Amino acid sequence: MSKIKFISFLLLILLIAGVCYAYTYELPRWFPFNKENALDEWEEKIFKNRVIYKVETQKEGGYLSAKSQQACSGLLHRTKFYPKKNPMISWSWKVDKFPDKSKISNKTDGWIEKDDYAARVYVIFPSWIFLNIKSIEYIWDEDLAQDTIITSPYFANIKLIVAESGRDKMGQWVHEERNIYEDYKEAFGRYPSGYVGAVAIMTDTDNTLSNAEASYKDIKIGYKK
Repeated sequence: MSKIKFISFLLLILLIAGVCYAYTYELPRWFPFNKENALDEWEEKIFKNRVIYKVETQKEGGYLSAKSQQACSGLLHRTKFYPKKNPMISWSWKVDKFPDKSKISNKTDGWIEKDDYAARVYVIFPSWIFLNIKSIEYIWDEDLAQDTIITSPYFANIKLIVAESGRDKMGQWVHEERNIYEDYKEAFGRYPSGYVGAVAIMTDTDNTLSNAEASYKDIKIGYKK
């Protein structure tokens, strides 16, 4: 994702702040991706080329497949809930192909070149103040150790948490459940005072100019343990 495209993404979050302020949303929300219209509540955001997201209703109870060919685009769902009260998020995901990072040199290339992941789940905290926008980004990375926390190369207020690591479970459905409230504290050093304004998913390969394939299902947000 280029810096210009990333800034446009942050501007979208500012818009989300206004929309979420005006509306309330039922909780918890569950997205099984088992109906043809399952993406009606999700918005597609294209940053570089288009990742093919497809609802597979007839397979394994329904899921969302994602195939990226040198592309960066995601799906975003607007919501509003306070993680102090309803801190949990859960989902299942499967990776069938990781981005090819073999050509990236650790000596000459930086985090931007490495910032491609087969599967990402975002939890976004909007703000009217541009520099106060924050996001937790759960990733499945091929190499980084599980529970590693790193900072996005684009913006210091985006923290990446390695929810799953390695190739051992490739091709298998893996269930994740995370406490957003506690993860925010680990990532930013304090508990969140604001609300979650959106969640998003993304499979991207625009930096490595390679391909990746992943699937998502049973996303559930805004509930207590």
